Amino acid sequence: MEENFNPVAQTRANYYTPGSPVQFVCVELLKGDVSGEHAVCLTFKNISRVTLTALEIHFKCKGVDGVILCEDKFEYRDLQVKPGELFGQDDAVFITAKAITSVDVSLCNVYNGKRVVHLDGIKRVRLPAPRRLAPELQKALEARMNRTGLKYQPQVFENGWYCACGAFHPTEEDTVYCSECGCDRILLQNALNTLLQPAATADEMEMPLSAPAAPAASAAVEEPTRIVGAAPAAPAAPAEEPTRVMGATVYQPKAAPVQPISEPTRVLDAPARAPYSGAAVADEGTRVMPAAARRPAPAPVRQPAPVEEDEEYEDSRDSVAEALIRWVPPITAILCAAIALCGFVYYQFVL
Repeated sequence: MEENFNPVAQTRANYYTPGSPVQFVCVELLKGDVSGEHAVCLTFKNISRVTLTALEIHFKCKGVDGVILCEDKFEYRDLQVKPGELFGQDDAVFITAKAITSVDVSLCNVYNGKRVVHLDGIKRVRLPAPRRLAPELQKALEARMNRTGLKYQPQVFENGWYCACGAFHPTEEDTVYCSECGCDRILLQNALNTLLQPAATADEMEMPLSAPAAPAASAAVEEPTRIVGAAPAAPAAPAEEPTRVMGATVYQPKAAPVQPISEPTRVLDAPARAPYSGAAVADEGTRVMPAAARRPAPAPVRQPAPVEEDEEYEDSRDSVAEALIRWVPPITAILCAAIALCGFVYYQFVL
C-alpha cells in the first residue's frame, strides 16, 4: 500500500568534508499521512566537474533522549549526477515511528565510473552558523534581488561562502553563483551594502558589515545535525558590544607655538647714542638697517610720450589743401581768360 510522506522539518548541514567532490546539503524529516512513521531523507550536491555514479555514506539517527535509534551505511547506486546537481532527497535512508532529533552523516566513498575517491580519512569541518537578517532588511534585499528566501547575511570564509538563502558553497565548488537560489555572490553583497549604508548614515550607527569569521575547527566534530530543538541548546554567544564614545577625556587641540613679536627698528637720539660712541663703536657688529632708510626707493622713470606722427601728417595735409583752395580758382579764371583772349585775337586778325 502506497503512502504519502509530507515534510515536517528540514535542517541544513552544519559541517562539510574538505576536498570531497560531494557536499552534504541538508537533512529532511517526513511523516506518513497514514502510518505516522518518520522517514529520514538526505540531500547531497555534486560540487565536482565530473558526473558521479555512486555514493556510500554512514549515518546515525538519535531520538529525543539522545539514544541512537539507527546507525548504518547507505548506498546511492546507478546515479548520473552532473556537476552542480542535487540528489538523494527522494530516497529514505531510515523509517521509524519514534521522533528523531538529530542525524549525523559521514561520507565514505564516491564513484565516477570506475574511479573511486575514499573520504573515510578526511576530517569534517564545522561550519559557522549563518547570521539572520532583520525582517525589514530581508524584505528590502528580496525586493532588490527579485527572489524570496534571502533571510541570511552573505558571508565569505576561508573555506567557502554563505549565500543569503543559507546555502554553503565550499571552495572546491569554485563558483560565484548559488546553485539553489541563483544569486550572484558579488551582486548580492553589493546590494546588501547599498541597503546597509543609508541606514547607518541616517542613524549614525557603527555596525560591522563584514565581521571576520572565526577559523573553522580542523578536528572532526562529532555533534550531529539537529532537526528539532528538544536537546538543550548551546549558550548564546555574547552579543558584540558596539564602539562606545567615552566622555571622560576631552580632546584639547595642541596650542600653536608662540611666535616672537618682531620689534621695529628704533632710532636713538644724540643723548642716547653718547654711551655707545668711541671705542664701543669699534666693537659694534654689522647693523641691520631698515630697508627704507638704507636705500631710498628709486624715483619712477617717466617714459617719453610717443610721437604722434599722424597729427603732423594731418597738419601738413591741411596746409596744402588750404593753399589749393586759395590759389586754384584765380589761376583757373586767368587761364580761361587767356584762352578766350587768344581765340578772339585769332578770329579777328588771322582769319
